[in-house]
Amino acid sequence: MSEENELDVEDDLGKLEDIVEELENEQLDLERSIELFEQGVKLAEGIKKGLSEAEFKLKKVVESSDLDFEAEDFNL
Repeated sequence: MSEENELDVEDDLGKLEDIVEELENEQLDLERSIELFEQGVKLAEGIKKGLSEAEFKLKKVVESSDLDFEAEDFNL
């Protein structure tokens, strides 16, 4: 995973937090709530993909090392 992907995950997490805060506002109309929910789902999918890539990279590093580490699956 490149630095750009890492920044994307962090940025997307921040955006997702903003969406959650806005959705918690009881003054939103239904249309805006649905729009935010759709954006949140797309962001969550990207975050999950980025975290999966990071997990794969870490497993490769651990498996290729001579150290006595065991990699456990990270359950998203």
